[in-house]
Amino acid sequence: MYTLEEKGKREKKQTNVPFATNTRLERLDFYKEQKEFGTRAQMILYLLQIALEQSDNRDGI
Repeated sequence: MYTLEEKGKREKKQTNVPFATNTRLERLDFYKEQKEFGTRAQMILYLLQIALEQSDNRDGI
């Protein structure tokens, strides 16, 4: 996440993700490599897309 300072510089902020334990990150990295994604972000967006499609199918939309 980025915030703009008064001078216009960007300062990177870290976000704590309480559910991202080492084990879960290892599982994410394994899945990322298995599916040949370049970054975790690409893989997470893909998984969100699948989840939304499944949710739509379940809701009968």
